[in-house]
Amino acid sequence: MSELTDEGSRLPGSAPGAAGVRSPGPEGDRVRITGPLKARGARAEVSRLLAGAAGERCLNDALLVVSELISNADRHGGGLREFAAGVEGGHLWLEVADHSDVLPESAAHDPLVPGGFGWSLVRRLSADARIRPRTNQDEPGKTIVVSLRLE
Repeated sequence: MSELTDEGSRLPGSAPGAAGVRSPGPEGDRVRITGPLKARGARAEVSRLLAGAAGERCLNDALLVVSELISNADRHGGGLREFAAGVEGGHLWLEVADHSDVLPESAAHDPLVPGGFGWSLVRRLSADARIRPRTNQDEPGKTIVVSLRLE
């Protein structure tokens, strides 16, 4: 698994659409949402995408990763800018963009103190995890791009 910066969207043909509108896909296998979205809504979209395409364990892992990424964007990233998800080539791709240049880190800390495990968990459950810095220099931000194998 890598933790590299990346230069482009991992979703094929995924130009940003209007706020809250699914990007058109040949089989409805992509969603891109700009604007306000909470973890619950993102999990619902991923559940819809994975219906019949993934087993229960894969679905549960995917929903946990989605929750962590959305929650971390809200908690540490200045809020969610955009969420995208897609199914392609036996993988679920997730993109979560926020408003902060601060990179996530896996910090060792006291196991008796709650929290701080999110990025490590995301990396462990994902087949690939990358960080794409925002190219617009006027506004800070980054996009976390992860993929999970559909098994």
